[in-house]
Amino acid sequence: GDIGEADVPRLTIGIGELDRVLGGGLVPGPLILLGGGPGIGKSTLLLQAAAGLVRGSDPANRVLYATGEESAAQVRLRAGRLGLLDGPAAARISILAEHDVGRVIEEARTAAPVVLIVDSVQTATTDDLAGPAGSVGQVRESTVRLMDYAKGEGVAVILSGHVTKAGSIAGPKTLEHLVDAVINLEGERFAALRILRASK
Repeated sequence: GDIGEADVPRLTIGIGELDRVLGGGLVPGPLILLGGGPGIGKSTLLLQAAAGLVRGSDPANRVLYATGEESAAQVRLRAGRLGLLDGPAAARISILAEHDVGRVIEEARTAAPVVLIVDSVQTATTDDLAGPAGSVGQVRESTVRLMDYAKGEGVAVILSGHVTKAGSIAGPKTLEHLVDAVINLEGERFAALRILRASK
């Protein structure tokens, strides 16, 4: 009864169906895994979510989008297609082309965003471990460090993760146990509709 507030205010994303799947928005400090097949639209949805988080919110609110798969220029091209090169999104979403988790967390502590997006967890690495990006050790250790940051700083962290042909998140099964929520983006790659499903 002595711990924190009874009702923690949620940070709404502004995309109705995404907010609904997340139970009404983001609370401080969760680690959320967004899974989906290659080309299904995870990066596009995450960039739209980042824009929604800064649109109409406190002007001090910022989002840090760390991309290990694409260059900053590639993310900018996507932002241009989505009409996000002006307004709040252009000013309050910072793009960091970096795969090293230590440097991502260091930048996040400096920038103090309300949400950190890491795209994708399979490209995240730490110098303390041997092995390539996407290996079981790298994915697990990177996730643990991001979890420590999320819980310690009270910042929502959203990870994107690839789904294998078998339909599970690529990497160790323990990854899904480490995060607070797992949501999957499903559907045909070239179809008009996608299904967003919470599996945890």
